[in-house]
Amino acid sequence: MPRGIWNGTLSFGLVAVPVRLVSATRDRDVHFHQVDEQTGERIVVRRVSEADGQEVPWEQIGRGYDLDGQLVTLSDEELAAASPEHTRTIEIEEFVDFDAIDPAQLDHPYFLVPNSDSDGATRAYRLLRDAMAKSNQVAIGRVVIRSNESLVAVRERDGLLSLTTMLYADELRQADEFDGIPSGDIGEPARGEVTQAVKLIDAMSRDFDPDGYEDVHRQRLLALVERKRGTGETAVEEPEETGGPTPVPDLMAALKESLARVRGS
Repeated sequence: MPRGIWNGTLSFGLVAVPVRLVSATRDRDVHFHQVDEQTGERIVVRRVSEADGQEVPWEQIGRGYDLDGQLVTLSDEELAAASPEHTRTIEIEEFVDFDAIDPAQLDHPYFLVPNSDSDGATRAYRLLRDAMAKSNQVAIGRVVIRSNESLVAVRERDGLLSLTTMLYADELRQADEFDGIPSGDIGEPARGEVTQAVKLIDAMSRDFDPDGYEDVHRQRLLALVERKRGTGETAVEEPEETGGPTPVPDLMAALKESLARVRGS
């Protein structure tokens, strides 16, 4: 069972559901230590003062915010005054349609698992889970984890309640912030080209199987490390740079040939 990172209560009106928050992901990245390339010794990072180069002890380290070129220093006590209220409750504020949430706003996924095996707590958990599964609704609320308040979306997933932290709207860039959005008559595809592209999409459409995709880069890194440990050396080859496919002058011909290849595979 994965370790819980937060214990508390999910509040649904007057219904209180004891839950434990567990990360729904596992870290599979290949992590490296910084070392001296000549000796292989680990490198130690120290915090030193920019003024005199002396190491600054932890209890002396504050936080500085650059405000119009002036560095304003805040102590831990001053920062604590602005911290959100420490609460062990996820208060559901409203329910919304799942399709109404922009996927770009979803951040980190967790599971909310029952934190009590009592009959009443289990019934309350199942009540909320089953009702949300039936209504296809997502609960929006807030949670405080490690002194940070996050907007969250709670929904039913695979027989459990899942919680996903969310980005606030002002953290997302909007499309109209970018120049060069294609529009007007310039580069407008012909109707037949769009129809042919849709046929190609249909021919390439499959049921999504997440197990069908593997992190090839991680596998290559681990194989490289294992090979280096066994032999003490590896053959290093410079990666070959490719410019990628070149634009084709005849879109319709390229679409038809692509469709023929997909259907023939």
